[in-house]
Amino acid sequence: MLDLAKYQSIGEALRDALDQFSREVCLIEADRDREKEHMTYREFKERAHSLAKALQDDGFSAGSRASIIMTNQSKWLISAYAIFYSGGVLVPLDYKLTPDEQWQLLKHSGATVLITEYLIWRQLSASSGRAAATSVRTMLVTEAPANAVLAGAKRWEEFRGAGEPLFVARKRADTACIVYSSGTGGRPKGCLMTHENYLEQCVALTAIYPFWPGVRYLSILPTNHAIDFMVGFFGPFTCGAAVVHLRTLRPEYVRGPLALAHGRVWPAPRRVCAWLWPPTHSLDFP
Repeated sequence: MLDLAKYQSIGEALRDALDQFSREVCLIEADRDREKEHMTYREFKERAHSLAKALQDDGFSAGSRASIIMTNQSKWLISAYAIFYSGGVLVPLDYKLTPDEQWQLLKHSGATVLITEYLIWRQLSASSGRAAATSVRTMLVTEAPANAVLAGAKRWEEFRGAGEPLFVARKRADTACIVYSSGTGGRPKGCLMTHENYLEQCVALTAIYPFWPGVRYLSILPTNHAIDFMVGFFGPFTCGAAVVHLRTLRPEYVRGPLALAHGRVWPAPRRVCAWLWPPTHSLDFP
């Protein structure tokens, strides 16, 4: 595990983790019983850096805000790292909100970049709420069909820059994320989370639930959730572990990947972990 006391930001810590654990598997993505992605830290870095370069070429800079509205998948983590590497502020939004609610939060946050997936974008682009979110000028859409009408958005897979991006340093006291409450108690409220908040939380988490290379974490909660952001992204990555995403979360398709992760198809890990809410219900599969 990295010594997080030495770091000033999420982006700085992840940058070193990608180099230190370059040969380890960091992401596995499965759709039902089929493995779609099997990515090492080196491969993750290559994909994220080309995205970061394109964002920077597009004018994204320190303090710029970018939102992700996406289901559990590897592209969520790649996009988030590209944002942090570029010194940006991440605005993770719940994909289960209505399009009007999502546009309202995009407007409130001041996000200039939106990264989402095609099926969600179809609903967002048809919403009248889009007109109010005037700050959003770059929309990136994943997995759009070849003949899809993108309504002003660009294809995430094609939005790539040539050459290496510039790493933009941030301080511990700088805002890393704007995390919105669910709104069950009234209007959603945006909480400004600093890099120090996440660095210290990661130290506390990994002291209780350590990760290491060979561990595989099964991500069930959406990554926009504060818990999965930490235990399904930042925590495992700073320790060289792997995160498993399931594109289908129906129970009959969760059991299969658990068996796969134990080595019936995928290489056998030393440990598989899942995290459910509340935290006291964490599961450790020996």
